[in-house]
Amino acid sequence: MKKRLLPPVYFVIAVYALLAVIGFFELRCMAGGGAYHFDPFLKQLQGAWSGEGTAFGSKATVQQKWEWTLGDKFLRLSLKYETKAQDGKTQVFEGHGYYKAKGDGKYEGQWFDSQGNQYPINATLEGGALIALWGIPGRVEGKSTYRLVEAGKQLEAIDAIKQKDGGWREFSRFNLRRE
Repeated sequence: MKKRLLPPVYFVIAVYALLAVIGFFELRCMAGGGAYHFDPFLKQLQGAWSGEGTAFGSKATVQQKWEWTLGDKFLRLSLKYETKAQDGKTQVFEGHGYYKAKGDGKYEGQWFDSQGNQYPINATLEGGALIALWGIPGRVEGKSTYRLVEAGKQLEAIDAIKQKDGGWREFSRFNLRRE
């Protein structure tokens, strides 16, 4: 008995169908339907970082952890600053930022912190740095800049608050190393 093979035309159709499914999945991943590990800048931030700098006018240490969460739909920044008050007591500030890649170097997210603040985030990739604008216009507006330096071994993080005259006043600056 002779085995019948699939006619060549059906084989070609099956291959094209498989390629279409793979292409659709990749587009969904990059445009909002799946894992965001395809965003090259966010992927570079992933991991644990620590360093020293200044926060709120005092010397401080910082720990940052960037990790994929909620079904890999968001890259979460877990942030912790520790400073010493004038009385010698340690003061701690913590926050979580959730970043979602929207494509073309644009990101959206939300910020929550230990002071009870909650702000929307709109960020863009500019000149190799993630520039995150956060806050509520007319109340409080801030800017966080994350720049990878030294071939991705170091992360520079700078935070600023918008002044009434439209200028920015820096309130924290850190140089972090990958752990």
